[in-house]
Amino acid sequence: MADEVLDRIDLLIGVGLRLALSATSGRVVLARIAAAIELDWIPRPWGDTIAIELEAARAAACEPIDMRRVVRVLRDAWGRRPADELDQLDREPVAVTPIAQVHRGVLDGAAVAVKVLRPGLDASVRLDLALLDGLRRPLGAAFPGLDAGAVLHEVRERALEELDLENEAWVQRRFHRELRNHPFLTVPAPVTRLSHHTVLVSEWVDGVPLHRAADSATAAARLLLFVLGSARAGTIYAGAGRDDVLVLGDGRLAILDFGATRSVEPHRVQAAAAALQGFTTGDAASFGSALEQLGWLPSGHADAALELARDVLAELAGVDPVRLDSKAVLAARGRLLSRPELLAKLVLAGALPAADLWPALAVARLFATIARVGATGPWSELARAALRDGWS
Repeated sequence: MADEVLDRIDLLIGVGLRLALSATSGRVVLARIAAAIELDWIPRPWGDTIAIELEAARAAACEPIDMRRVVRVLRDAWGRRPADELDQLDREPVAVTPIAQVHRGVLDGAAVAVKVLRPGLDASVRLDLALLDGLRRPLGAAFPGLDAGAVLHEVRERALEELDLENEAWVQRRFHRELRNHPFLTVPAPVTRLSHHTVLVSEWVDGVPLHRAADSATAAARLLLFVLGSARAGTIYAGAGRDDVLVLGDGRLAILDFGATRSVEPHRVQAAAAALQGFTTGDAASFGSALEQLGWLPSGHADAALELARDVLAELAGVDPVRLDSKAVLAARGRLLSRPELLAKLVLAGALPAADLWPALAVARLFATIARVGATGPWSELARAALRDGWS
């Protein structure tokens, strides 16, 4: 059974990689994956091939946008020359990503960040999204409990949403307002009058990236609180990359880049909190009940799922502080792959509802970022508290 499941996943990966390499949007996805993980986390037999393609995609997708094209995007968005709106716009970008480029500017005497969507990217992605239908059959074969059509529709919706910087400004404004009096979390305010689907302007913040924080444990714990607390606030934040989080001079954590978000239903957050509670206490009955309520796994498989999860996570699932880093990820991966029959059984029985795809991505990116930084904390206890209490 394990070999059959592995073959199906291998087919899915092969089809997905071929589609990604044939389309602009696919190469963007590969580049973003490469930026979010350590490439040696990818298990064999796929590791070497995928790592090469990811690295190549990252190098190609992060070429800076020529300044003349940046000016043209701003002029088209605002209907006037950038110099008529901004006091200053630096020529050299401060950040270059597969989706956008950010420049420092000055507006009404105050520093701002000017984010510009890559020219032509949204049109290319809209054309490329039709290729996703090629994944329907291998995705359904690899994960029989999955509604492949609904999952691919969700991917389309979120991809298009992330390419709309005006929508991102709206989401960022809501986060800014909800956190403006928070003692250690902050979100820069967007300049809504300059918002456009290809441009986002927001207040400038000075700080050091998460991976250079003097106190990585505190910074990582605060990032966890922000991400899981965002679910309690009704919109999950799935963009927790190392360069999207800054530690300010006063110790506060500034969160940037609100393109990857999704609204979540309160009852699903409560059920996820109940599942985590059952997992950490070893209560298979409540764990299984919550998983079944979420539609992730029939409760009859709760004992096996609990056994596998606790075995794989080991001390990471305990109440004591433990270091989460690349070494811990590789050790957990090894423990997971050492139980192929049980893993295959759960893969065949389980499912991930489309509504939970972006929340799952948010959690994966959160812990991947913490592991790449390397930090010590009582992770399961922090997660329980964040899901229970939110940003408070």
